[in-house]
Amino acid sequence: MPPSEQDNAGHIELITRIASLYYLDNLTQADISVRVGLSRIKVVRLLKKARELGIVEIRIQTLAVLRTALETALIRKFGLQQVLLVADQLNEVNQRELTAQVAAAQLSLLVQDGDRVAVGMGRNVGAVAGAVGAVAPRRCVFVAAIGGSPLVGQPVNSSDISRRLAERFGGDSACLYAPAYVESPQLRESFLNHEDVQSVLESARRARIALVGIGDARNQSAVVQMGCFSAEDMARLREAGAVGDILGYFFDIHGRPIGPGMSDRAISVSGDDLRAIPCVIAVVSESEKNVALLGALRAGLLNVLITSVGNARRLLEADEPVLNEHP
Repeated sequence: MPPSEQDNAGHIELITRIASLYYLDNLTQADISVRVGLSRIKVVRLLKKARELGIVEIRIQTLAVLRTALETALIRKFGLQQVLLVADQLNEVNQRELTAQVAAAQLSLLVQDGDRVAVGMGRNVGAVAGAVGAVAPRRCVFVAAIGGSPLVGQPVNSSDISRRLAERFGGDSACLYAPAYVESPQLRESFLNHEDVQSVLESARRARIALVGIGDARNQSAVVQMGCFSAEDMARLREAGAVGDILGYFFDIHGRPIGPGMSDRAISVSGDDLRAIPCVIAVVSESEKNVALLGALRAGLLNVLITSVGNARRLLEADEPVLNEHP
């Protein structure tokens, strides 16, 4: 082999070796500099050369690019702080689990020492608590933002979710010992006048972060299936224009409040309370909740959204005239 070809082959071999150390062995540029006896600047240049020569090819999956574009579009359209999208799954259980994993990871990044987190109820919020992995302990408190019900079971009650999150984060929890919904506004006032209930709800109002789900107004919705509402209750809400709720605060497709009705029977923080919390994370895994999600976005009740790619597309493709005709 002629000397020039030998030199070139040796140069390629050096570039390949440096690229392998950096991209495959995860060595730092400083470590590689020591290993191969070259300056760090030279290592940087050779890594750049590796890309130019095609020795290293960086590929970004098409789905990741699509997610980023959809996330940016939703942020701009609805004035959100952040959107995190997950791939569409074949069944509801897998979709909820994957969405919860993304939400749990984000919550782990956001919660800091001294934070207070208001916690909603429901299957999506409950799944987040179950998805939190090993996290560094921090001084924080998770506060139930709505009452509960023995009919729905512990995994989806706000107080139980708050306890589980506190255990994962090494923090404390504050439970709300009251029903989520009562029979009349008068009974609600009696509960709200109770010192313990007042204390917990006031604590939830002072939260820096809220973690909530979004309910819909169908007869198949979780609150009907779990016995919180009757089908007749939900039918009356739909007649009034309701498409969904967050923490018992019902709204129509335009984001306008629905009341009186169920909202004046809910023992929870109000819609205005929720808007005052700096970071409200809504976790929505179901495709059936897309209309409810649109109403919640228009109501300004959240600023961080974690949902599916399919839901994101439907939100962006929503036909305004058709949606305006929704009851």
